[in-house]
Amino acid sequence: MLTIYLTRHGQTEWNVEGRMQGWGNGELTEKGINDAIALGQRLKDIPIDTIYSSTSKRAFQTADLIKGERNIPIVKDDLFREMSFGDWEGRIRQEIEKEYTEEFKVFWETPHLYNRNSGELFSHVLERAQTSFEKIIGDHRTGTVLVVTHSIFLRVLLSYIKNLPLDKLFNQNAPGNTSLTKIMIKDRQLEIIFEGDMSHLQG
Repeated sequence: MLTIYLTRHGQTEWNVEGRMQGWGNGELTEKGINDAIALGQRLKDIPIDTIYSSTSKRAFQTADLIKGERNIPIVKDDLFREMSFGDWEGRIRQEIEKEYTEEFKVFWETPHLYNRNSGELFSHVLERAQTSFEKIIGDHRTGTVLVVTHSIFLRVLLSYIKNLPLDKLFNQNAPGNTSLTKIMIKDRQLEIIFEGDMSHLQG
């Protein structure tokens, strides 16, 4: 049996400022660092074989904080990067919404119809998500792995796992920073045990 844990990176300065990150990067805040450490404590007794991380700094730092002093290999892979937002990256969402009203509306309300010449389309992210997930399943028949990635990538990946069409992408709950999702796979039968759990941050 294979167990896959999915998490989103810790809170960043750009998250707090409301900036779209994509392939850009905001530094982890003190809360982001502490939350990643708390998730590491939650997972400390679980024998994780490999951690897969987006190559973005915020994700890799989160992965390293979760790992702590344990001897777990961290594999950085561009497949797990956030969706590229092109010329929207680093800009505050309200500014983008004002300047690109129609495109921004399509992005959030009908993502399957989103089409700009700057950055990626949701179909591109879906292709990466599918490739990365099948690669993990192919490389790990048994054991436990952790994936540290990003908000929209997580939603696209979970859409693929649940067989949801892209037009239903944002019907899912937004994954919180360092939220945890657990998936178990046996004989190609997949079960989501829990999704977006934040109990390690309570109290």
